[in-house]
Amino acid sequence: MTSSPSLDRRAIKTRSSLEGAFRKLLKTKSYQKITVTDITEQAGIARHTFYNHYETKGKLLDSLIDSILEEFFLNLENWNLFLADQTEQQTMIASFFKTWRDHSEIVELLTSVDIEFVIMERLKAFFTRFFYEKVKREMPGVDLALARYVISFNSYSLLGILIPWFESGMKHSPEDLAGFYGQLSNSAQRMNAIQTYKDIFR
Repeated sequence: MTSSPSLDRRAIKTRSSLEGAFRKLLKTKSYQKITVTDITEQAGIARHTFYNHYETKGKLLDSLIDSILEEFFLNLENWNLFLADQTEQQTMIASFFKTWRDHSEIVELLTSVDIEFVIMERLKAFFTRFFYEKVKREMPGVDLALARYVISFNSYSLLGILIPWFESGMKHSPEDLAGFYGQLSNSAQRMNAIQTYKDIFR
């Protein structure tokens, strides 16, 4: 039995209210000090209703990060990752950083959170879903164990660039970051990458 459109709209409205209340609270309180009661009172929603949508406030935090990652991965669906040339790959990476920059308000709100751990968990979840589907569809017959390495590499290496970028106030362009990341990913070019970008990343 499917839910009615009115119930779906109500659920979307409730989630939007809870997320809005959570964002507002993050402007004045640290994540650790915000309680579910704080969120529901700010949203004007009963406490038990919160748990109909989120198991914990941590799941609400996940939803903020997921909203950014969903936008990036939706765009990535149009790419054939295994046929993309170096320029196309760099464009993909630049779009990853651009998506975060487009949601800089959320990044600023999350400064009181252990964001590195949270983003890693969400990145791995999205890459796992995305790459397993991509490998099965675009590389039939390939052992899916290969995808585990790709997932882990992409998650950790992207996070390794993303977090220092956040800490710098996202002052470097997504295109420069993508170029830097692309060269760092090639061990033979790491020192060359450092020399190339040492005067850009100041």
